[in-house]
Amino acid sequence: MRGRPAVLALLFVAGWAVVAPAPAALAYEILLLRSRDQPLYNHAVDGIEESFRADQGERVTLVDVDDLKLGHTLTSSLPDPDVVISVGASATGEAARRFPDKPIIYCMVIRPERLKLTPYSVGISMFVPLGDMVATLALISPGIHHVGVLHGPEHSAMLRGEIDRLAGFETTIIPVEIKDDRDLPALARKLVLQSDALWIVPGSLSGAEAYQFLLRLSFEHHVPLVGDSPSLVKAGAFISITPDPADMGRQAGRLASYLIRGEGLPPDRMFFPDMASLSLNLHTARSLGIEIPPLVRDFATVVVQ
Repeated sequence: MRGRPAVLALLFVAGWAVVAPAPAALAYEILLLRSRDQPLYNHAVDGIEESFRADQGERVTLVDVDDLKLGHTLTSSLPDPDVVISVGASATGEAARRFPDKPIIYCMVIRPERLKLTPYSVGISMFVPLGDMVATLALISPGIHHVGVLHGPEHSAMLRGEIDRLAGFETTIIPVEIKDDRDLPALARKLVLQSDALWIVPGSLSGAEAYQFLLRLSFEHHVPLVGDSPSLVKAGAFISITPDPADMGRQAGRLASYLIRGEGLPPDRMFFPDMASLSLNLHTARSLGIEIPPLVRDFATVVVQ
């Protein structure tokens, strides 16, 4: 559903016919690998586990990768899975190493291109579609026509494809590649003069100083900063539009269900998240002279007063 705000739109899995599976006659083994026990991963795990039912013959085994590496969970005691679902980069890398011939559904991985994935791997992106981002910004502030996008080299191809899909939008996207955080000040100072808003693509910056610099730059030039996480909104960024971990888990569970019931691997090996969460900093909005519509505030999951 291109062109509608991510916080209002449900994006359907492209290229797959969504047909409710018949009750299973056989038992299906789902191995769920978690990178570590931490809140964001746990929300994704909760969403995954909600997607399966024991009374339909689905058995889910949750294993932490650290325990697996330390030998707390014996490899011999692991089930022979019909599908592996991995949460986080460490779990995804371990899944690819241990189960090279099994279907793998991965989520909560910011830079999957850095992993040695198998040909049987299908992922859920950490990026909200650019069209949904632009539509949400237009809904919040119609005066935003030029969006400067700061991104890492690994995001270039993704951005080119997304920009091509924005042909019908009035908003202009200005992408700037950041190869090193040390290049950020000069490039961002030039970009902010051409932009009505700045967006940081998740995973593009590595140091806290880079984020602090962009927050200062945003306030100096009265240009709203679209952050890559709710925590950056709490620190002063204008908004963030990010995938919801629990819903990403449910999406991973749905994909896994289609695979184990014989749908086969989809032609696309990366899917955008079905849903996104909106975080707002109302204090920053007031400082920038932006009045956020009540409808948008009602949809926000995080609101900083």
